Amino acid sequence: MNKNAAAVREAFQVRLGQMARELGRELYPDGLPRGTKFSDLEDLAGALGDEMARQFIETHVRGQAEDWPDDELGECPACGGPARKTPDQPRVLTTTRGDVAWKERVGNCPACRRAFFPSEPGDGR
Repeated sequence: MNKNAAAVREAFQVRLGQMARELGRELYPDGLPRGTKFSDLEDLAGALGDEMARQFIETHVRGQAEDWPDDELGECPACGGPARKTPDQPRVLTTTRGDVAWKERVGNCPACRRAFFPSEPGDGR
């Protein structure tokens, strides 16, 4: 875990604890059934954590994709000509937490007829 992730985890530890208790009360309104195996509880907690992580990733990736201004497609990476927007394309990425889906902005160059996915410098790649 990098320093930033560790700091975020520490900053949200109280809220995550509240969320865990709320989920526990919803799943087990009368308390955890006696005799529940620890491994079963661990599997459930892992599945809940994975789904929370998947939705967190998907929400932010979708938000970033939807927030891309139509007039910021830039130049064609092949010929440098002006690009125009074409219909967004569905994108699904399989992560360690599950599939994440969003619509990705697509650019097209009328000069060389190349389609491309615009990206900002320093986008984490």
